[in-house]
Amino acid sequence: MVGNAGTSQLVYQPDQERLSPADAHQILRQHLEQLAGPWGLTSADAHRLGRQVQVQTYTPNEVILPKGVRAECFGLIVRGQVAVQVTHRSQARAVAVLLPGSTFGAAMLGEGRTSASVLQSLSRSEVWFLRRADLERLAQQREAQKRSHQTRRVGVWGLGVVLIGLAVLALLSQPVGRQAVAILPMSVGQLCQLHGYTTCAEQSWTVASALSPADERPLVALGALYLEREQLGPAEQWLEKALALNPENPETLNNLGLLYAHQGNHKRAIATFREALELEPGVQATVNNLAHSLHELEAYPEALDQYQLAQSLGTPQASIWANMAVAYFESAQPTRAVEAAQRALAVDATQAAAHTVLGAVALIEDDPREALSHLLRAVASDVRPGEAYFFLGLAYKSLDQPSKAISSFEAALASAEDEVTRVRIRQHLYELYDRSELEGMD
Repeated sequence: MVGNAGTSQLVYQPDQERLSPADAHQILRQHLEQLAGPWGLTSADAHRLGRQVQVQTYTPNEVILPKGVRAECFGLIVRGQVAVQVTHRSQARAVAVLLPGSTFGAAMLGEGRTSASVLQSLSRSEVWFLRRADLERLAQQREAQKRSHQTRRVGVWGLGVVLIGLAVLALLSQPVGRQAVAILPMSVGQLCQLHGYTTCAEQSWTVASALSPADERPLVALGALYLEREQLGPAEQWLEKALALNPENPETLNNLGLLYAHQGNHKRAIATFREALELEPGVQATVNNLAHSLHELEAYPEALDQYQLAQSLGTPQASIWANMAVAYFESAQPTRAVEAAQRALAVDATQAAAHTVLGAVALIEDDPREALSHLLRAVASDVRPGEAYFFLGLAYKSLDQPSKAISSFEAALASAEDEVTRVRIRQHLYELYDRSELEGMD
């Protein structure tokens, strides 16, 4: 690390030689091996993670990492120069320059801390990133394998029987003992959920909540489980109980925000997501949830800003690119909509919303055959393809295939959720019905 801590500006130096791939991977492996023990990983896992780096390039003066976000990443400068800036008395001050071979973000990767400074490229730079999400995913796989090995003889339902016996004994013991025993059903519930046994998870967390009524964790887990099942009533009851125990738990607030969004109360959802982010800034899932509710209220500029922020806070998600594509399309920005949709499909070719946007833009550009290819993929990939069916009907109508257009519009009408949409679909259907009758008379 090279810099001048006594000045407020850094002088740009000629671009340094690019770090060789071999040297770059060696540096990454050294840092990952230091994390292997705390995360329960092997040296082979460290090598595997080293091959999952994400390469990002930056133009001069582009911000690589803003201050205060929970980026949860580790960065290696492979090429270029990067300034480290800190804020003192509301004034930004550059204190160091990172050259090829320098690293940053070890605490963010290992401990999930927020960034303490601003990183800004001084020249065209290349940075290799490792994401905490990749580390967690691999650690969870190893933990799941370990637990599976330990519990294979007993089985999940055998654990349930043990739980019942423990619960009976614990309910007869002192409160301190109950809290200690509650750790076991909480852990078993997580194991059950990991393997898809949601009923077992529900029962385990219910036992945990009875054993330790002052602990909000099993209540949050139950609320999230019911929310996933779209059982909004029970979800709200458990989450409200959790909130009463701890009003400053960001996980509880995020789940409540999702609940309000499911109920269609996006204004309340937005306020709740913002409250969660004040308590724990930079959480990708919460920022994305905030963006979605802003999107639903047609606050497109802010929604798109939040989508962009969400993408920068973790591994880029195809679903976020797809949502951005929809927002760009709905705000009459077709060029950007196409770009976002293509980026979504580059990550996940089955993103139905992205195909729908590409089909809709093709219709605007009077290319119904191109639209048809995307919209058929959208319908095949989406479990609720109402919007895709509507545009598919328009495509068939433009191609003079009225019977297929009618079938598509009827499918769209069956899944339409509001009267304005239904009226719009019926207009096309009535026109096609009248046309079919006239052709039949001829």
